[in-house]
Amino acid sequence: MTLSLPRSALSIAELDDLDHEGAVRFLRALEEGGHRMVWIPEVAGREAFTTAALALGSTHRMIVGNGVARALERVPKSAASAARDLAAGYPGRYVLGLGVSGAVRERGVGPLPFLRDYLDEVDATIARRGGSRAAVPRVLGAYSAGITRLAAERVDGLITFLVTPEHTRWARETIGDDLFLSVVQWAVVGRDRAAARAVARERLAYYLTLPHQIAKLTRLGFTEADLAPPGSDRLVDALVACGTPDQVRQAVRRQYDAGATQVAISLVGRLDDAKLDAYRALAPPHAARTTGDDDT
Repeated sequence: MTLSLPRSALSIAELDDLDHEGAVRFLRALEEGGHRMVWIPEVAGREAFTTAALALGSTHRMIVGNGVARALERVPKSAASAARDLAAGYPGRYVLGLGVSGAVRERGVGPLPFLRDYLDEVDATIARRGGSRAAVPRVLGAYSAGITRLAAERVDGLITFLVTPEHTRWARETIGDDLFLSVVQWAVVGRDRAAARAVARERLAYYLTLPHQIAKLTRLGFTEADLAPPGSDRLVDALVACGTPDQVRQAVRRQYDAGATQVAISLVGRLDDAKLDAYRALAPPHAARTTGDDDT
């Protein structure tokens, strides 16, 4: 299955800090501002599938992806059933994203065999409910070579975040020319470099405690000194775009040039009027554009 999704998207972590009514207003503001797709990470508190349902129900046409749902948080039957219902209830508007960290080793199994078995059970559950393999489009969040190759073998795409264009180039070479590849690009708009670094470090702090993120960034050439909290200037500058909307678009272009099918911008920092203005400024110029088009 070849995914046909908007060429530009957002990855929105803000929902974790909003109540129900605030989340609805935020999602509607993004859609009204011209954004056609959001990925929702499962990080700080909100449950992946109920939040996806909230986003789908709050908007008219917006495509919503779990980017990604933590496989360790629920058994495959629960993930598959929730995804099946969302895909059936909102045709063409839902994408299942799954990921797993090295914490799965505490269960006596590695991430690769765990995800392979998990996908088997997801497929079996959807089939038992009368759905086909194509009923629920799905992607994997992956950084290791093994799970990246698994994405090429078993699902419709790959989603990555906190990566440089060099990683995007490697991922494209690994999965081949045709598989959908979404890259989440962090950005801070409207601040100078020093202020942008300070904002980025607040969000980056959590990820610098995660062994799988440290391993990924080490493979990308960052040193122990770079990765020591709160993160070196070199690390922050490589991972987080900053400046005007046009400067952020230049960073996005580098990810496209490296092989991304889609780039999902994730604006870092507190949600306020200035951030909402930045979201509006970064909306794609033509709402009808999809992954086969040229504009960013």
